Amino acid sequence: MDTHFCPGSLRGTAAAPASKSEAHRRLICAGLTDGTTELTRFTDSGDLLATARCLAALGARVERAGDTVRITGKAEKPALLPMYDCGESGSTLRFFVPIALVLTHGGIFRMGGRLGKRPMDVYKDLLVPGGVTWAMREGVDGTAELRVTGSMMPGHYELPGNVSSQFVSGLLFALPLLESASVLTVIPPVESASYIRMTLLALAESGIRIEEEAEGRWRIPGRQQYVARSGALHGDWSQAAVLLTAGAINGDVSVTGLNDKDGQGDRAILDCLKALGAKVTATKTKVRVQAAPLKGVHLDMRDMPDIAPIVALACAAAEGDSLLTGCGRLRLKESDRFASTIQILQHLGVDITAEDDSLHIRGGHPLKGNTVVDGMHDHRMIMLASAAALIADGPVTVTGTEALAKSWPDYLEVYRSLGGQAK
Repeated sequence: MDTHFCPGSLRGTAAAPASKSEAHRRLICAGLTDGTTELTRFTDSGDLLATARCLAALGARVERAGDTVRITGKAEKPALLPMYDCGESGSTLRFFVPIALVLTHGGIFRMGGRLGKRPMDVYKDLLVPGGVTWAMREGVDGTAELRVTGSMMPGHYELPGNVSSQFVSGLLFALPLLESASVLTVIPPVESASYIRMTLLALAESGIRIEEEAEGRWRIPGRQQYVARSGALHGDWSQAAVLLTAGAINGDVSVTGLNDKDGQGDRAILDCLKALGAKVTATKTKVRVQAAPLKGVHLDMRDMPDIAPIVALACAAAEGDSLLTGCGRLRLKESDRFASTIQILQHLGVDITAEDDSLHIRGGHPLKGNTVVDGMHDHRMIMLASAAALIADGPVTVTGTEALAKSWPDYLEVYRSLGGQAK
């Protein structure tokens, strides 16, 4: 599906969708209990539906009623070597591999889209020496499949800090279920540390004890039980960042439903926009960002890579030069977002170049419209292009916008509700 976005501004108030990162974690914790959990403010997305399918493969029951999801852990006995359909969700795949080894002695993980090409050797190198078998193959319908069989034993697990935090989180979910204590060490410097903190918070709220012995080193007692904990999901700062940036470059946008104490690293979008010169007002109920003259900045994006593309757009709208460092993890997403961000913004006339893991943006020049942008089948690249169209000199057509369903199916509806033209 192609969507045509017209120049203009976004103005008004919108509710943030539920945090995808938090929802993954809360769903998994709920599915590992012996009880029933209800989570409200739940928002459908392709990635969260993948996690729900994998919980069902473990024997949990997941039911929807409006914006409430009800998870009953251990409702059924799982099959031998279950099929875990991960869709295109990297979080789901990486979270469930260790969990499956502990609870079902492995399984078959189906991977849609580009997921089968995303890095998994971290687990392979860690687990195969301990007796786990590991085989990548192509399913009968052409979908990539990973067959993992074996068990995990208590012990000392060590990961390099420059890998995705999703590998760390997967081990943090699984190790408390082993028979005795384990130690998990992540060698610094640690990438995306805020996402590890989110996992630790979800585990603590579900009754799991993790003892931090030193920075990046945790002792994890075994034979623990997850405890059901119902509640409301918080809004997603990474999704809200798109709307707030649209306000900063040419508008006045307020977003509700956000929480500044839920551990989401992408809350740093407020600091980024403030540094650029936007007018930012935050209260307990909403965050408002208004356009103002923007100036170039130097920002480290290492702990918040998901918002680097949209921050790059804000830098393009700013006068002067900007430098975004620590953007390397963008290469390992649904698309190579490092290259995709450069390609899309260059196509729209932005002077942006790369050096190692940094993006150099020379801002203050008009963006070019009356063109077609490849959405890369990547929800965040589509949102980037839709926001860029607001300050282009003509309409921008973005291809493949159905990919928005991966994280925010209602994005176009929200965009239009704020005055954006999307046809």
